[in-house]
Amino acid sequence: MTSPNTVMTNISSNIALEGYLKFEVYELQLENKKYRLYDALDVPTQLRVLYPEGNTPNILANSGGFRFLESIFKIISVSMKANSIIRIKDNSAKREKFYDWYENAAEYHNDLIIFNYQYTQIACKQVQRLLKMLRYKSGIIVDISVPAVSYDDKKWWKLEGTLHVDKRSNFLIVSSNSLGFLYMAEEASDFDNIVDDEDNYDAHSHLFGVCKNEDLLDFRYYFEKTERREL
Repeated sequence: MTSPNTVMTNISSNIALEGYLKFEVYELQLENKKYRLYDALDVPTQLRVLYPEGNTPNILANSGGFRFLESIFKIISVSMKANSIIRIKDNSAKREKFYDWYENAAEYHNDLIIFNYQYTQIACKQVQRLLKMLRYKSGIIVDISVPAVSYDDKKWWKLEGTLHVDKRSNFLIVSSNSLGFLYMAEEASDFDNIVDDEDNYDAHSHLFGVCKNEDLLDFRYYFEKTERREL
């Protein structure tokens, strides 16, 4: 197996770096294509993917959770090329206070599947098949640098309709192009300076910039103390 760390972190020498994230990487063959699935490690407990039935999916996190997500978005915007998928597995507490906000059916413990559709075209059913293959595969641990890049708001008109969201089984699929992911990284960075506060329910983003006719995904600040170590 070719080292994904060598292949996928081929960032232009004029782009600065912001540390790195750790992944377990699997090389998977599906039909006539080879895919690389990057399982994010050290996922914060304060990062949750919520799917309320009949309503807009939400990512609930504190500043640390959104900082982790910001780094993921930058990596997939710049560093991930052909047939590459990132999975962020749910690592949140089994039950939290916000469950009581939803009287109707809601799914609380969802994994997040992310890919850049400029380089990776894959159907939801194919993603499910790849995930099933992981039971019989072993991966390798790699560190991937986080590029110090930012969204150029002079190109705002190119963003409309670049976000695609789909719910399957126990995961939410989020796909966009490189510019769309940089925009989402910028939106996630707006939560950076919020101190942990269990009474703060105000900070949020609707990501309208990458949507066309409807609200597809919301970022919402949420912090709740748990018995586990917070990241």
